[in-house]
Amino acid sequence: MKIITNHHYRELLYWHDLTEDEQKELNMYDDAKESSFFRYRNWTYDLSDFLRTNSNDHLKDKWDGYKTDSYFSATLVKYSDCGDAVKVGLALS
Repeated sequence: MKIITNHHYRELLYWHDLTEDEQKELNMYDDAKESSFFRYRNWTYDLSDFLRTNSNDHLKDKWDGYKTDSYFSATLVKYSDCGDAVKVGLALS
């Protein structure tokens, strides 16, 4: 598996930080206004869409969560020590 990242942390965003267009697109469920978001590769991601890596997963030591994009790719996240930002990566197989 190839993982692409620049190791930069992206600040977590909250509902009031999003543009009106992003709010319209992401307002799919009742708790959307209570979620955390981040921007990566011209896309706004909702952290509630990510799954936590488990103890059997080979990514667990370096990444906290993932969201599959396709059968061959996933977006990865790693929380900063303070919890106010995430490092983002792209896993390709």
